[in-house]
Amino acid sequence: MSEKKAFIVPGIGYTADRSLLYFTGKMAENAGYTRDVIGFGGFEKGVKGDPEKMKRAFRHAYNQLTEQLPEDAAEGDIFISKSIGTAVSLHADLKKGIRARHILFTPLAETMHELRLLLESQGSERAKDIIVFHGLKDPWAPDNEQLSEDAEECGVTYYEVTDANHSLETGEVMTDIGNLRGILEACGEFISGSH
Repeated sequence: MSEKKAFIVPGIGYTADRSLLYFTGKMAENAGYTRDVIGFGGFEKGVKGDPEKMKRAFRHAYNQLTEQLPEDAAEGDIFISKSIGTAVSLHADLKKGIRARHILFTPLAETMHELRLLLESQGSERAKDIIVFHGLKDPWAPDNEQLSEDAEECGVTYYEVTDANHSLETGEVMTDIGNLRGILEACGEFISGSH
């Protein structure tokens, strides 16, 4: 059997060496996963709030992900993704039938659409393999009520971070460190399969 892999899938500006992706990737590595960082680049400027640019950014990110995703990506693997990376990770899982587990940091409305499609295709029991983190002051996904309803309807584990932006940060360093600890503890339980 091949090694379990943790695919680190960044956002447009949130790279794999920033705290959420870096530390969660390290936790996966410590749990026996091989860390595989997906590199993104070449996005248009001004994507936020522009539906056409968002569609192009999604296609661009998806193409970059599938070029770097190994052919043997499989059920034991995990995607640790952020922002647009959450949507393209779910889309790749759906299209390729990978059936991996997913940690979704700061999903977009498009992510929740992809999540529904994935669960419709692969079965609602797959919801146990997915965990979502959303900041309640995220300008990229401002409809907190809709996101919460979508997560509840899908049956996934869902965490909200009070006053947090698209990086799950509040601007108060000590608050952010405390929040990060709680987020990482939840991710650690999820990675180990004990959530």
